[in-house]
Amino acid sequence: MCTIGGVLIFGDRLDRDRAKRIEEVLRMIVVKGEERGRDSFGIVALDKNGELNVFKSRDRPSIAVSRMPSIINENTVAAIFNNRAEPTTEYVRAKTEDDIQPMIGEHVVVAHNGTIANDKDLETKFNLTRRSRIDTAILPPLLERLWDGSLNGLRDVLINHVIGSYALAIMDTRRPGKVWLATNFKPLYMAWYSDLKALFFASLDDYLVNDQGRPIWDMPTIRRVEPYTAMEIGIDGTWSTVSLRREEQGRRRRVLVIASGGLDSTTAATYLLKQGYDVALLHFNYGHRAETQEDRAIRRIAEFLGVPLLEVSMDFFKVVRHSPLLGDGEINRVDEGREGAEFAHEWVPARNFVFIALATAIAEAYGYDYIATGINLEEAGAYPDNEMEFIRLLNKVMPYAVGPNKHVELLMPVGHLVKHEIVKLGLEVGAPLHLTWSCYDNGERHCGRCGPCYMRRWAFRINGVRDPVEYDLPVEVEEEFWRDARPYKIPKRPSK
Repeated sequence: MCTIGGVLIFGDRLDRDRAKRIEEVLRMIVVKGEERGRDSFGIVALDKNGELNVFKSRDRPSIAVSRMPSIINENTVAAIFNNRAEPTTEYVRAKTEDDIQPMIGEHVVVAHNGTIANDKDLETKFNLTRRSRIDTAILPPLLERLWDGSLNGLRDVLINHVIGSYALAIMDTRRPGKVWLATNFKPLYMAWYSDLKALFFASLDDYLVNDQGRPIWDMPTIRRVEPYTAMEIGIDGTWSTVSLRREEQGRRRRVLVIASGGLDSTTAATYLLKQGYDVALLHFNYGHRAETQEDRAIRRIAEFLGVPLLEVSMDFFKVVRHSPLLGDGEINRVDEGREGAEFAHEWVPARNFVFIALATAIAEAYGYDYIATGINLEEAGAYPDNEMEFIRLLNKVMPYAVGPNKHVELLMPVGHLVKHEIVKLGLEVGAPLHLTWSCYDNGERHCGRCGPCYMRRWAFRINGVRDPVEYDLPVEVEEEFWRDARPYKIPKRPSK
């Protein structure tokens, strides 16, 4: 929609040179942010006495800012701006200054990126007077009517009364040493320029720095304002944040576990069950070699744990192919599976990415708060989509993958563990490891020679416990391998 941005200026004394340099950065942000809004430009600066310095133009921002007189002076403590992308529903043919953001009330100034869907309802409900028909114009009078100036007060107004999308920058002439930033799913970033003692903010991080090729020690510190967060920042160094998510007290945390029927996801599901989560299993049949055995295993595991199971057929992986697991090529069995354990010979293109995408849709539709996977540190050595960073970065985009006010988060209960640690945890939490299937093949017994079999056998041996599943290996090999291992003890079923 729009670019919003601005600056909060710290320090007791703002000399002319620093004011000039701060304004240069601010102008750079405005020009770079033009890609998100070209229909008008406005900026409001606030000084330490609560006075406003306003410049608004119907020109595109790059032209407007070239004609703008100096906006930052020795008394300025903050400024906010807006590059407007005018939505179809808010089109105004003949704009006045009141139609150009930031919107100015009696004492509250707001720059807004997004759409306020219930502006007319708010106007009627609270008998508000606004200076423009544009939706953002409802925010200053709404805040002046309902907001007590506190961060929690801002949270209450946004959660209880505002419907729509927003990233907000707010100033109050009664409190000139602060700015408030708030966002649901619209992007907002901050950059601290230590040499200028100034905190800049804008809709995208790229707008906040001039040259990404500069040495890191010459770069500002950039941080995202996390989605569904409100912040209050003061030039006295105060810094507070609150969540803008509705908390449902007393409701159990619901988690959808992407489960293959193997060690990792089974241990993850059992661990989460023990932690008090409301667990359901999600299993994908995607035409892979071990589909029959995995399907049998996951049903037994779900029955043992006493949790729901959702199975999804993904026939479209027949189009993907290009993997031994999908019938293209042979399973690697070199060095009893060691080589297959150390390199992704059996990589299925984007499999985990696709699984997580579909799981996200299901979780949102059916009210699950979390999606858990069995990704782990061991397999991250060969498979990029088992790296913890994969899940961590996906969590960064999850607020943009689900609907407004929805919350789905990815969990990786065994993401930090290698295979023998997963087996150890599985034994500790009573996971039904005896029901799991790890082999790439679809035989009656584990082959004992593919990568997963190699890791599984050694993981149990390191724990001094004999693997409860059978391997298609010579009896003498098995007896020698497990000679010093104690028997596996079948765990009790979890109590309801």
